[in-house]
Amino acid sequence: MFGAQDLDATQSQLGAYGQFRFMGEEGRRDLLQALIDTELLAQEAVEHGKEQDPRVEFAVFEEIATVYLSSEIERRVPRSAVANDTAALRAYYDAHPHDFRVPEHRSMEAVSFTTLAEADVAFDRLRRGEVELRDLGELVATVPHPRNDLEYPGFHPFLFAEGLEVGDWLPRPIVLAQTVLVGRLQAVDPEHLEAFEDPSVQERLVEAVRAPKVSAATRELLEELAAEFPYERVEE
Repeated sequence: MFGAQDLDATQSQLGAYGQFRFMGEEGRRDLLQALIDTELLAQEAVEHGKEQDPRVEFAVFEEIATVYLSSEIERRVPRSAVANDTAALRAYYDAHPHDFRVPEHRSMEAVSFTTLAEADVAFDRLRRGEVELRDLGELVATVPHPRNDLEYPGFHPFLFAEGLEVGDWLPRPIVLAQTVLVGRLQAVDPEHLEAFEDPSVQERLVEAVRAPKVSAATRELLEELAAEFPYERVEE
């Protein structure tokens, strides 16, 4: 079990920015998770008699290095700076509308039947105006869904039929698993873009705008490390 002293000891080994990066409740939680992952890896190695395996030692170093890398990249490309750059986020949003497109969704109001024969009779009566849908049984509704003919080949081509308006009967009974539905188009939620201000959209925008900056910063860091610690091939 790790305690505050373990976190303090680990944090003290980090550079000045690393110490700042892992301050606060969230920072210390991230650091704690890294310590736990490292400890679990070491325990698993012991259980399998692999504690002397150099690959285990390498994996532990790799886990620790991940913490340092995260700290250094955050210093070079602060996430908060990207999140506060509204102009850059808006520019990405405007340039990539497909990434934020919500396709049209439709739902069906219907009565379910156990056999296709029963459904066909009910469907004919509805089309002739002899009964109302509610007279045929309990009304049910499908969940609003975007069109997916591949997954619903016997349903969505009819639910999304061209010219079908809200309240129109679907052109035929719909077989879904062990149920046959007879009904009409209940609702249409038109295609639209997710709002720029939506928190989930903002989160994705920050990740998208920051990603190339992080890649560039990572390459720069690795080049600096390669220059400072050149690799020397050991001759056998």
